[in-house]
Amino acid sequence: MKEKIFPLSLYLKHKPNFVLVISSFVINIITWILLMINIKPQEDQIFLHYNALFGVDLIGPWYKVFYLPLSGILILLVNVIIGLMLFRKAKAIGYISGAVSLILQVVILIAAHLLILLNV
Repeated sequence: MKEKIFPLSLYLKHKPNFVLVISSFVINIITWILLMINIKPQEDQIFLHYNALFGVDLIGPWYKVFYLPLSGILILLVNVIIGLMLFRKAKAIGYISGAVSLILQVVILIAAHLLILLNV
């Protein structure tokens, strides 16, 4: 008994889904742009993680800051796929997966901003 995945075009025709997915995507693009503007290619290691208890606890090459928005894209894709799979049975779960994606994109944006402040 194989269930069909809800079509993406119909999924995005529901206004809450459209707003949540597009907002998440726009915030992810903003995160990429902020990091590209503020973190330049360099030979030196940069700070990648700060802990209030221990201070800087992870350093590495400059390009590793882009793992943050990359993980945001993966989260967005997984949540959209989950939403597509479950939207036919329970619309609320589709809306919740979109909302979770948006919240996580905001958290990633804040983390990227803090990384920029840490390295400038």
